[in-house]
Amino acid sequence: MKLGSILLLGAVAACSHLPGKPGVPSGVPEKPNVPGGLGGASGEVDPNTCGNYAAQDAGAKLKIFLQATKDLETTTTETAKIVKQSCIMMGNELGMPQGDLAGDDTNGICAKVITTYQNNLKVELKANAKLKIKYVPAKCTIDASASAGAGAACSGGASAGTGGSGGGGQCAAAAKVNASVNAKCTEPELTIGFEAKAAIDPTKLEVTIKAMRDGLPKLLSVAARIKPIQDAMEAWVKAAADLKDMGPKFVNSFGDQALCISGQIAAAANASTHIQANVSVSVSVSASASGSVAGGS
Repeated sequence: MKLGSILLLGAVAACSHLPGKPGVPSGVPEKPNVPGGLGGASGEVDPNTCGNYAAQDAGAKLKIFLQATKDLETTTTETAKIVKQSCIMMGNELGMPQGDLAGDDTNGICAKVITTYQNNLKVELKANAKLKIKYVPAKCTIDASASAGAGAACSGGASAGTGGSGGGGQCAAAAKVNASVNAKCTEPELTIGFEAKAAIDPTKLEVTIKAMRDGLPKLLSVAARIKPIQDAMEAWVKAAADLKDMGPKFVNSFGDQALCISGQIAAAANASTHIQANVSVSVSVSASASGSVAGGS
């Protein structure tokens, strides 16, 4: 992140004294998605910017890594949204106060929801009574062919850290990411029931059970889907750090695209924070949900 920022600021500062359009340093194109541009006005990862940088071996590997970064961030963001939405849905069905379901703290919201239905079961079931729970976890299978395209592009280049011909480590990590986000997963099987004589108030207990039936399968599905993504993320984080450490020699090897490439490296570093936060909340909440089901009432 620091490398990308230093290179970007240095390039802009070097141009700032030249004549040009007010507010725009001369030599920096007004449109960001052209060779030499800043790599996207939003500061997000965009593998299709920076002109023809992918024409060289290191550029082709970098593009694959940037695409994997974008896919990983999109997938983990969507997964975290599913987690939050599932918890809010259960909370609404349980009649929880809206204040408990508002805000950006997904971990906090879901913890309140899980605690609520667990407490409900304690007061709605008679002493020593238990729910009838049948739970078959989801299973995810990695399809090796899903990463074939990214993996094939890694075969012709040198390892990461060798200047213009680097990027092999990033490409290999991208192959793992590609395989993980395209994993084929079964759906979890969850049935929850109870005998009427086990309930203090069958009507109230059914409300709690319905909320669990509606929301828990989605969280249990996330528990399976996030595992291969979590494994791939470890390789991706290391590759992103290695990319940052390659230094000016690697960035400058792209010639006219160097400024844009530095911006993309910085964007990839920034994406790391979002990706790891999304994975963390998905792992935490789905594990809690799985534990509450496995433990019965």
